[in-house]
Amino acid sequence: MRMQGLAATSAMLDYFVRGGSWMWALLACSIIALAVIIFKTVSLWLSGRGASGLVDDVTELIEAGDRETATRRCADSSAAVASVLRSVLDTAEVRRETPQQAAETAGAAEMASLDSGLPVLSTIANIAPLIGFLGTVSGMIRAFTAIAEHGLGEPGIVAAGIGEALITTASGLIVAIPCFIAYGALVARVNGLALGIEIAGTRIASLVSREDGDEA
Repeated sequence: MRMQGLAATSAMLDYFVRGGSWMWALLACSIIALAVIIFKTVSLWLSGRGASGLVDDVTELIEAGDRETATRRCADSSAAVASVLRSVLDTAEVRRETPQQAAETAGAAEMASLDSGLPVLSTIANIAPLIGFLGTVSGMIRAFTAIAEHGLGEPGIVAAGIGEALITTASGLIVAIPCFIAYGALVARVNGLALGIEIAGTRIASLVSREDGDEA
């Protein structure tokens, strides 16, 4: 098994070297993309954790007239919706704007935070095939230059250029396809969180407005 692993590693290194200099650009893209995918997966999981229970708790506390505890409950939560609910509660105290306006403003800020990093992943998914295509062009130039200099009597040199072209094309697609899949999954997660935040913000803002109206 160890020998097989070493052989596979050696084959991958050989594959990388034969791909030429553009493989380094694709390697950088893959590292950045992997970092973004891991970071966003964890951060979006934390952003959604406990959101439903938080909204229910805050609703009960507001109805019981205990907004101070509701605010503390929001401050202790890592859910993305917590900052929106806290903004609604804080605004209700200082009267700077209506609860609904506070929910919309805080929701927009939270959406910007949830979306952060995704444009990087989208960009990598789009440019990786283009980098691969540059490698293809570079490899074909190398192959035709070899033909011009040595004729068809040196098939190894020509094959090296064609091999570089095919390897970089394949590598660009290998990087891009997982990025597209991850981007779609993460965008779907963000949209789900955004919908939940919008519904919760509207719900709590309406409840606060109604409670304030009753008190008035």
